Amino acid sequence: MYGSNYFMHLMEKPELLAPAGDLERGIIALDFGADAIYLGGQAFSLRANASNFNLNTIKKISEYCKKNNKKWFLVINVLCQNPMMKDFLPYLKKVIKFKPNAYIASDPFIITQIRKIDKKTQIHISTQQSVTNSKAALFWAKNKCQRIILAREVSFKEMKLLIKNVKKKIDIECFVHGAVCVSYSGRCMLSSNFCLRDANIGGCAQCCRWVSELYNNKRKISTNFTISAKDMCLITKVNDLIKIGVKSFKIEGRMKNEHYIATVVNAYRKVINNFFEK
Repeated sequence: MYGSNYFMHLMEKPELLAPAGDLERGIIALDFGADAIYLGGQAFSLRANASNFNLNTIKKISEYCKKNNKKWFLVINVLCQNPMMKDFLPYLKKVIKFKPNAYIASDPFIITQIRKIDKKTQIHISTQQSVTNSKAALFWAKNKCQRIILAREVSFKEMKLLIKNVKKKIDIECFVHGAVCVSYSGRCMLSSNFCLRDANIGGCAQCCRWVSELYNNKRKISTNFTISAKDMCLITKVNDLIKIGVKSFKIEGRMKNEHYIATVVNAYRKVINNFFEK
């Protein structure tokens, strides 16, 4: 009979994927244990207020990743509005030469355009697509995408069934740490209505985190109410997620500082390594 340690060794160690708000934070994430980082350029990314990467810093981080046998993914996950469409291909042609290991995208227009000029690089379907079931995941597999970043609304039980049903036809990535948007996978109109800043093209004002007054039948019952849920922290659930076959653990936080990135990445790195060293 084989012991449990034997089956642990047969498991593939999942990827630890960390945010990179700029070059310095990207290098810190990699140095503290991330297998890969995800970053946005100065267009078509849903963190317009992050420092982000220009062409020069994209070149530098791609060289750093190659030198250290790490990966980097380019985030282009906006929901593309009509005025933005004409600028996408010129932008893509500028960044494609740096050879990202994958594109993170959600808009079918953007995904189609990527495949027209880059047929080899992986496409990872952003959480903005709100994939919550295996049929949707398999749809993207048939459309030559290699990974699904699950909607953050998916429960553990649902995730386990989904991974079983996709039968390894597409990899599954899930968020394990960081902000949890109050709306379905970030598709929110609060910021647009309150601030004229569209969250779906990167301008979120995080209205759900504002401190508000809460009323019941015109009677004030709280002066310290926020709509948003608490941040996610699944570090105690990492072992369970490994066992059901999650391929990549994603940390949210392209707006977070260097200390946050170093601390969180290092903590998850130790937990993942410990699972396989038992």
